[in-house]
Amino acid sequence: MTALAREGRVLHAAHEGVDVLRFVGEIRHSMAPALESCLERLLAERPVGVIIELGEARIIDSTCLGLLARMALKRGAQGFGKVRIISPRADITEVLRSMSFDRLFDIVGDMPFGPLEERELETAVGSDEDALLATMLGAHRTLMALNERNRLQFKDVVEIMEKETARRKDAAAKESRLP
Repeated sequence: MTALAREGRVLHAAHEGVDVLRFVGEIRHSMAPALESCLERLLAERPVGVIIELGEARIIDSTCLGLLARMALKRGAQGFGKVRIISPRADITEVLRSMSFDRLFDIVGDMPFGPLEERELETAVGSDEDALLATMLGAHRTLMALNERNRLQFKDVVEIMEKETARRKDAAAKESRLP
C-alpha cells in the first residue's frame, strides 16, 4: 500500500448533475474539516444526486461516517432521494449496515458510470482544535441518534468530548477575564 493510500484522500467530481466523492485509503478525523466543508457546500448547491464511492477506502473513522450520516439526513429533509454509497467491499458494507446506514443511504456494489475527472479536497494542516472537536462531537451525536447500538457505542466518547468542550470554554472565559 502506498503512503498516499494509507494517509487517505477524498476526491470530488461531478457528472450530469451528480456529485461524486471518492474515498481512497484511510479516511480519518483529521480530514473531517475538509469533508464537512465539502458536504455543507453540496447541501447548499443541492445537486440532483450525491454518490459516495468507497471502493478504495481502507478505513473510515466514526467522525467521517457521522458527517456522511448528517449530510444524508439533511438531504432527506430537503426532499431529495437517498444518497448512494458504492461499497464493493463486504467488510465496509457490513459496518455501514450495522450503523443503520442502509436506512439513510442506497448502498450498492457498483459505480453506475466510468472514471471521472476528479480534484482532491484540500485538507487544512493544523486546523483549529476547537473547531475539530465541535465537528467530531456533532458527528458522533448524529451517529448516536441512528440506533440504540450506536448510542451505546459512542455514549462514552461523546461524554468525554462534551467535558473537553466545557473545559475549553471555561479556560477561555477565565483567560478573557485576566488583566
